[in-house]
Amino acid sequence: MELQNLYLLKDCLEHVASVGTDALADDPSLETALHAFSPHAMRDPALGQIRHALRELLSAAPDDCPARLLHALDLVLAAIRERAEAELPGKLTPSEPGGSGYARAPYSRLRPLIDALSGSGSGRISVIEEAWANDPDCFADSRILPCLALAPGGAYGELEELLGVILTAQGKRVVPYLKDGFSPVAAREMEKRVYWIARLGGAEENDWFRAVLPETRKELREAVIAALGVSQDSAALLRELYRGESGKCRDAALRALSRMDDGESRALWTEALEAHPDCPPCLEGVNAPLAADMSARVLRGAFSEALARERRELTRAELLTLLHATLAFCGKYSADVRETWLWCASQIDALLEIRPDRSVRQWDLSAAEMLEKCLMETVLWNPCAEVRALAEELAALAPAHFLGAAALSALLFRPTEAFDRYGAYIVKNGFLRKESAVERANRIQLMRALAAVQYDEKDGFRIPFSRKDALTGAAAAVCYRIDAPDPRWAETLGDAKVNRDGAVFDLKNAESMEKRVFSLEQIAPPQPPADNGGTPKQ
Repeated sequence: MELQNLYLLKDCLEHVASVGTDALADDPSLETALHAFSPHAMRDPALGQIRHALRELLSAAPDDCPARLLHALDLVLAAIRERAEAELPGKLTPSEPGGSGYARAPYSRLRPLIDALSGSGSGRISVIEEAWANDPDCFADSRILPCLALAPGGAYGELEELLGVILTAQGKRVVPYLKDGFSPVAAREMEKRVYWIARLGGAEENDWFRAVLPETRKELREAVIAALGVSQDSAALLRELYRGESGKCRDAALRALSRMDDGESRALWTEALEAHPDCPPCLEGVNAPLAADMSARVLRGAFSEALARERRELTRAELLTLLHATLAFCGKYSADVRETWLWCASQIDALLEIRPDRSVRQWDLSAAEMLEKCLMETVLWNPCAEVRALAEELAALAPAHFLGAAALSALLFRPTEAFDRYGAYIVKNGFLRKESAVERANRIQLMRALAAVQYDEKDGFRIPFSRKDALTGAAAAVCYRIDAPDPRWAETLGDAKVNRDGAVFDLKNAESMEKRVFSLEQIAPPQPPADNGGTPKQ
């Protein structure tokens, strides 16, 4: 009889969960079930906890009802499990109210979102977008989280980006749902689960990655090895994997090792660069001290080799080497990185002469311009105080090449002050006044920074760009929302006396450099950088 009453309580509570806690005031069924249950509760302390939880639910304020409901349901389910499966050891352990999410919405209102997250087809994106825009808290509901955890497995393009934003907002609460039902097979959906567990759970999930690694194969094994980079505790295992794996799994171990901070990992990376000159892509997107120092070594070596040749024209293979060195260097900062940038500034005139030869079409950036683009992207990828100070320092040393990066930093972090600092670089031509070659070079730098700013009716002013992901090296479009630039920019640039040539510069697509030249090379999607001034939006 006691078990029957527990099941009755369970049915009542689940009904309230499905229709919404607002129905409690008009539904006497829970009061009736509590009355029938009370005699049993007087004889058993554990059941007494349930009675107390039910009374708190019935007397709770509307905002507290969802948490109280989940707390009571948790207790009832635990009691049923304990009594119905007596052969299993254990005792009733109540959870803290508020530990799980519950939206004050009936199931009928959540059903379209559950269907959109669980279904397929392009039409579902509008349902998810509308829910995210109008009621983002509902995604933390315990009825939605399981569907949200599974949704990225079959998502592509715009929907995948939107789900990434939503998952990031949920944080660690979604990790248990991502791990639930995990199968160690080489399936795309499982790769995505590993990625999100690593990104949201971080080092706390390191033991789980180590546990599932032996059973994984192919692409999934590569993803798990990369995920081991979230914890310094995996350094020794990653070194072992690097020496024992091959192909993409070996590269994943090397990428993960670039996030470690110990002497043995540094020594292994030094050895890897000597044995495998093609490994710099493993550094792309990783902003850690070891990765920064190794990328500085790679870039200085590649550009020094280019300067040492009498021939200034780059073949396709030589250009690819410089591109990978630049992409590995992008977004990083350390003492070695700063010294390498200063060395680049001292060699900038010579680097301006190094260009692709005629066999490389649709590409005319010199080695110096590749570095200019790299510094501007570094300001966006890693906008820490040191990087911003470095941009100012390089702009003072070689304004014709690095003024754009310093101006971009100002537009991002001090947009209302940027005109007073950089507006004077825009020179108006007149009857007795012509723009000099130096002034033109500085103006083009400034206009390249201004060209990065866009206006969107929904988001306002923003700076879109691409960034590599530390876990995968993949690239995806992200952007910073910024304050409105000073209106004097529009007035000045709209003046007919201002020369506007040479200002086209594509900053919002980091991978376009390589894709336009090397169709065989695919540079992948990135995650938004840390919020250090602007507000990043994926």
